[in-house]
Amino acid sequence: MTRSAIRILSENKNQRYLELAIPLLSFGATLVGVLVWMMGFEIDFQYFAIGCVIGSFLLAYLAWNRPKKDIVALSTPIYAIIFFIVPTDYIAGLTLQLLYAASLTILIIRLNYRFGESHTGVSSGKELAAPLKTYTGQTSDALSGISLETAHRAAVVISQFARAEYGQVARAAGQIADAGNEPGLTRAFAIVNEHATVLDRSLPRPELYRTFLPEDEGLLANPPHPEYSEDRKFDAMLDNALLLLFSAAWHGSEADRPHLLSCQAFLLKLLA
Repeated sequence: MTRSAIRILSENKNQRYLELAIPLLSFGATLVGVLVWMMGFEIDFQYFAIGCVIGSFLLAYLAWNRPKKDIVALSTPIYAIIFFIVPTDYIAGLTLQLLYAASLTILIIRLNYRFGESHTGVSSGKELAAPLKTYTGQTSDALSGISLETAHRAAVVISQFARAEYGQVARAAGQIADAGNEPGLTRAFAIVNEHATVLDRSLPRPELYRTFLPEDEGLLANPPHPEYSEDRKFDAMLDNALLLLFSAAWHGSEADRPHLLSCQAFLLKLLA
């Protein structure tokens, strides 16, 4: 896979970790404070608002990375400082922190629902970009006979891979033992399955790995050159497999096209 595509996947995965960290930090720090008080240590409960403060800054960071800016999420660090700079007693502090943590959780859901994913993972638009449109057109005849189930499975694999959900990709791709009358597509599923397993488990490149066959060259967007290193050939197999699955999904499952369009930025990096 190209370095830019790897960077996109890494950023998407990091973004999800940050989203999960917001409620974990906000509620977690408050819970620690409750446990400390139950143990008899009368520490100013204000200090346990640190989780809410950090969560506010994380939310603002995620909001800043969106194509459309959410002013409410961007301003949460200011509110956190205002709310928690003044010392409060135990009950008032506990109530305020729980309500604030719940508000941050609602805001991160709102951020994803109303303001979209981070700019690193998706592409706007209702039509395929020219490079993808050209490639899908070139492979349309070869992929015309695949089943709706296989096409939908290909769409699922593409969407999950674009979100760096490698474990789920490996399971989904591994369920396709025969993609129908196009053996190259079956090999594409197997290649993606292998790469997803390697990425999910942080394994090194295998010495022997799955490849396309010479007769598949007409299906490949970027056939690997003989002078490529083994690492580059390995990456090229994945790029071509993902693009082939994208084309199969595009032609065979019209219902999945909105999801496929949202992955354009990722796929275009593979064509670069």
